[in-house]
Amino acid sequence: MPTLTLVHWLLIGNFSVLLIAAGFIVALIRQQSKETQLLEQQIQQLQQGQDAISKSAIGLGRRMKQVEVKAAAAEKQRPAVSEVDNRFEQASRLAGMGASADDLIDSLGVARAEAELMVSMRQRAQTA
Repeated sequence: MPTLTLVHWLLIGNFSVLLIAAGFIVALIRQQSKETQLLEQQIQQLQQGQDAISKSAIGLGRRMKQVEVKAAAAEKQRPAVSEVDNRFEQASRLAGMGASADDLIDSLGVARAEAELMVSMRQRAQTA
């Protein structure tokens, strides 16, 4: 059997080191591949969560817009406080001048009960 020279031993040693290094590299590549798959799954889950949040925010924004439109419509239908105050001041003035409840209803559009109450209060104030 031939004896191995120093060169042969160096070649065998280098080859062994290369095989060990290749084994480590393969193991690292496999580990990196698993971690990459895990990270891709986590990214996908985060994207799904973000999509759900975005859709919810869009739906909430639409709902808020609907509420704002309804509130604006209700605000337009409701007379301003100053208009109501002016109407009652005019009704009080007319009642003080002797206007009847029917006159107040016809001229200012106040409710019958309110008109009768104002006329009654003015009559009591004048008799007292």
